[in-house]
Amino acid sequence: MLVGALIACAGRASLAQPAPLGFWQPALAAPVPDDAARWVRLADARARDGWFAAAAAGYVAALAAGARAPAVSIRLGDVLMADGQLLSAESAYRDAIAAASSAPATERDAAHLDDPRGRTHDLALACFGLAAALDRAGQGASARLMAREALAADPTSAVLEVATLPGPDVRILPEGEVFYRLGVARLAGGRRTDAAAAFHEYLDRLPRSRWAEAAQAHLAELEAPAVRRPGQRPAGGARLLAVATVLATGGAPAPLIDAAWRDQAGILDDCLDAAAGLVRPGGTVRLAIEMEIDRRGKVVSAVAKVPVPGTGALARCLEDTVRGGLRLPGSPGGRTTRARTELLLGFPNP
Repeated sequence: MLVGALIACAGRASLAQPAPLGFWQPALAAPVPDDAARWVRLADARARDGWFAAAAAGYVAALAAGARAPAVSIRLGDVLMADGQLLSAESAYRDAIAAASSAPATERDAAHLDDPRGRTHDLALACFGLAAALDRAGQGASARLMAREALAADPTSAVLEVATLPGPDVRILPEGEVFYRLGVARLAGGRRTDAAAAFHEYLDRLPRSRWAEAAQAHLAELEAPAVRRPGQRPAGGARLLAVATVLATGGAPAPLIDAAWRDQAGILDDCLDAAAGLVRPGGTVRLAIEMEIDRRGKVVSAVAKVPVPGTGALARCLEDTVRGGLRLPGSPGGRTTRARTELLLGFPNP
C-alpha cells in the first residue's frame, strides 16, 4: 500500500516550534522544505474537517517532500487510526518514536532535538498513540507495556491532560479521542477509577466511534462487581499489601520511594495474575526489587528477588514492569539512586 510504503521511508530528525507559555506544541517550524510545509497545512485542514483518509495522504506527501519532525508522523498515525487503518497507524507512531529518540540528522535539526522537554513530549505522545492502536488491535499486553513506556517519559500524562483543554497547545483528532488514550494510560498506571472516568468521557463525546465497543469492553471489565463467597480469595493472583524500602543511597529518600510504590501498586497486577499460585490462601510472600533510578526518576535497571522456586517468569515480568512503568521521584541534586524495596504479597481481606 502506498501509504505504508511512504511511511517506511519517513525521515528520522525533528524540528518543532516553541510553544506559548513554555509548553511543547507539536508543530513544524522553519527551516522545513516549502513543499512539505504546504502539504502539512493542507493535511491539517483536511483532518480538522474530518477527511482523515485525505489528511493521511497529505501527511505522507509531506514526509516524502522532506518533513522530518516527529509531529508529522504522529499526526499521520492519528488520522490513519481515525480512518480504521491500525497497522499503518502503528507504523507511523513507531516512525515518530524513532525520530524522537534519534540523534539530529543535520545541524539545523539540532535545536529541537537537543531540547529535552521537546523530545520527551514528542516521545510520550507517539507512545500513547501506539498504545491506543495496539489496544484497539487486541494486543492488550503490548499496549500496556507501551503505555508504561510513555509514562516513563511523561509520568503525569501531561501531554494528554493538556490535550483535553481548550486551546492549540496539543490537539489530538478527532475531538474526544484523547480520552481513550487517557483511559489506556491510567489503566497501565493502575488508576482504574480514573481510567473508567476517561472511557466514559470518550463514549459521551464519540458514542458512534468505530472504537466505542473497545471502550465499552474496558468499562465492563473495570466496573464488573466482584462477586465472592465469604472467605474466597480473589480470582487471579495476589496483590501488593505493603512496601518497605530498606536501602536507598543517592538522591531519592526511602519514604518517597515507598510512597511511589503505594500509589502505583496496580502496575504489578498483570504479573501477579499470571502467577496465580504464588501465594496460598491466607498466606503471604515477601520479595524484593533492587533498582537503579536516574536523576529524572526513571528506573534504568531492576532485579527481582523472588524466594520461591520456579518463578523465573514472574521475576522477569516484574523487572520489565518496574523498568517500564514505575514512576519514582527524581533527584534534586541530579544523583543516581540505588534502592532495595521489599514487597509483601497476599490477598486483601474480603
